[in-house]
Amino acid sequence: MKVFAFALFLSLAIFSCGENKETVSEDSAKKCAMPSSVNPNGDSELALLMREMADWTDSCKAAITSKREVPNAPANLKTLHTAKRTDPNIDEKVFSSMASLYQSRVTEFQAATDANRVELFNAMVQGCVSCHENFCHGPLVRINKMLIPVN
Repeated sequence: MKVFAFALFLSLAIFSCGENKETVSEDSAKKCAMPSSVNPNGDSELALLMREMADWTDSCKAAITSKREVPNAPANLKTLHTAKRTDPNIDEKVFSSMASLYQSRVTEFQAATDANRVELFNAMVQGCVSCHENFCHGPLVRINKMLIPVN
């Protein structure tokens, strides 16, 4: 019975945080501030945006490896500099420069040709790695798996 109750609670928590995944709004932190087994402190706007960016990057990798058209970058990417962070005490100058670099790499990747698409994709993912080496190491395993091996 405890397992069922926990599974029900977890399902409701995931559903409530995932129902408005397309936009990072001012109240998204309030909606997803409920502690969970994944993040006992709740989810910040930046954490939600990072998950959306990770899902998009996974979709791009799948599209590239199957020679399909890559999806457009999430519209919320423009909020990267302003999204409320989990840790408000991070070095703003370093984060801002990393965020700007990532955004420029996304723009370059979106304009890629077939000849340089993998190279620009990997440069974009490497931007994620560089930032996460400075701030939040947790997602590095997942991010490193996003890289496309080059022959």
